[in-house]
Amino acid sequence: MSAIDRLYNINNRTTKKSVNIDDSLYRKLIHFTQNKFDATVSDLINVAIEDYSTKNNPNFYGKPENESVTYRSIMLREDNIDWLFKISKKSGISVTRLVNAAIKEFIDKVK
Repeated sequence: MSAIDRLYNINNRTTKKSVNIDDSLYRKLIHFTQNKFDATVSDLINVAIEDYSTKNNPNFYGKPENESVTYRSIMLREDNIDWLFKISKKSGISVTRLVNAAIKEFIDKVK
């Protein structure tokens, strides 16, 4: 991947969306922004969704038992929003569970 490939098209703007995110996953993303990556939590979530979407095989990631979730406002890329809603409609998996699954896979790869 060249450096130019890491730039976003001007039409793929970010939009504020609110999503329930598992607190344990969110804490790990915060840790990454403070200790590993020069990125915001929203940046990491967008990368996680983009990576997850290339798999083209979304699976249901259930909320772990005794996990608390918090409704969080994040900035998502419009292409990612479109993909999430399309896959949610097609698979019946909620957008919330898709986002959490993408974050979980991202964290597992980065560790």
